[in-house]
Amino acid sequence: MSARSPRGFTLLEVVVALAILTMALMAVFNLNSGAISNHAYAKRVSVASLLARSKMIDLEQQLFEDGLPSQDDEESGDFSPEGWPSYKWRARIIAPKTTGVSTDKLLAALFNVPMGGGEGGDGMAGIASMFGGAAGADAAGAGGMAGMMGGAMAGMAQQQLTQFLEQITQTVREVHLTVSWKAGTEVETLDVVTHVVSTGPGSDRNGGGAAGGVAGAQNQDPWVRVADGRPIAGEPTQQNGQNVDPADPTAAVERRSAWVARQMAGGTRPGLFGGGKGWTGGKK
Repeated sequence: MSARSPRGFTLLEVVVALAILTMALMAVFNLNSGAISNHAYAKRVSVASLLARSKMIDLEQQLFEDGLPSQDDEESGDFSPEGWPSYKWRARIIAPKTTGVSTDKLLAALFNVPMGGGEGGDGMAGIASMFGGAAGADAAGAGGMAGMMGGAMAGMAQQQLTQFLEQITQTVREVHLTVSWKAGTEVETLDVVTHVVSTGPGSDRNGGGAAGGVAGAQNQDPWVRVADGRPIAGEPTQQNGQNVDPADPTAAVERRSAWVARQMAGGTRPGLFGGGKGWTGGKK
């Protein structure tokens, strides 16, 4: 009696097994390929971020040393000196667009009061009412006096905001930096935005002069009146432990950089740099 041979795999079973194995190997290959691609992309973005940070520091220092341009400016180049010639950069230095910005609209944005007036009212009625002014046309007596005081306060606010806009025009610039590189046939970009506040040529990030010392800081950051930001003549004097204008001991003074920073912290002006967004002094 002959022994029976063991049963083997049929051709169909072998084909199905190979198909399953092929699908599993393709999934593993795709997973590894995606991981390698993500690693390469992360490396390129990391390099671009470091190069953008370095270039932004150089641009800021250039603005501090040379002073802010009066009009919009644009520069471009690559990172060959840093050893990355395939990475390009383009910087746009944008001056605030204060032309045509009325103090009425700025007051409305700061105090959230609708301007333009309704029937029988003028554009300052909303602001005047904040200071106790009477918006009605028949206000008299105490109401009329309050309206006069409100109008005077609103006029002072307009004057200060006009000086504030002048300070912004002279001391603030928005810097747009774009770093680009080629990844195969596509061009990838990294955008960075910041705001530079410089009181004049030769200043630095700490408010001092390029040559160092207190004298440089004093020359580039003069004393101004706290109330309206106007510079004073000479050095301030001490009055009850406070720095005051020597020509007017009742007027407190501070450094111009501190005055500008305090005014900027008080509100935002949408579209000041022509971009339709508020400036915040930060990065994105």
